[in-house]
Amino acid sequence: MGPGFMVSRCGRRFKGGYMKIGLINYGIGNIGSVYSAFRFYKYQINLINSAEDMDNIDIIVLAGVGNFLSAATRLKEVHFWDKLNEDVLIKKKPTLGICLGMHLFGTISYEGGENNGFDWISGKVVKVEDKKLRVPHMGWNQVACSDKELIKDMKNPYFYFMHSYHFVPDDKEVIIATTNYGNVEIVSAVKKDNIVGVQFHPEKSQGDGLRFINRFVEASLAG
Repeated sequence: MGPGFMVSRCGRRFKGGYMKIGLINYGIGNIGSVYSAFRFYKYQINLINSAEDMDNIDIIVLAGVGNFLSAATRLKEVHFWDKLNEDVLIKKKPTLGICLGMHLFGTISYEGGENNGFDWISGKVVKVEDKKLRVPHMGWNQVACSDKELIKDMKNPYFYFMHSYHFVPDDKEVIIATTNYGNVEIVSAVKKDNIVGVQFHPEKSQGDGLRFINRFVEASLAG
């Protein structure tokens, strides 16, 4: 972490110095609400428009809504793909993936055909399959979480979901939160080393969502 990097909230300085948060802007989905959610706690967050800009950030946020193939293709077209691999796997920058961002963590997705993800967390992205359920899954659901640092001690946490596909990790140890949508268990959050991913949209989840974002940043700074 270099001098001059800053994450500030109401003038508070965090253990370990100053850091910058970067929101990857690759043209998939509306990232304005994600940006605003981080700004709620007065965090300094920058839109990252090119791979070169990533050298100046310490915490990565990868969001997005829409099609997996379109997102993966776009990340490669604008040269984010290799840089993300370097920063996440080698430099070990704390990284948060939101919805489609979390799907990209996986090995393979069956949305829009059979397509490769980053393979940061081994697993597959599959469609929510239950004829009795409305797909896409849209709305509020309660989340059960085993990770005290991020969600567990929230009182009856509810988050907003909006998706047709969901991530199924090979290693169940990375799963830190689930929700039941009918008879389908949805992996709501995963955590592995410096990587955290969520299926829900914290930026659309009001109080609990904002608290989750705050906890993610504080955990990243403490780590």
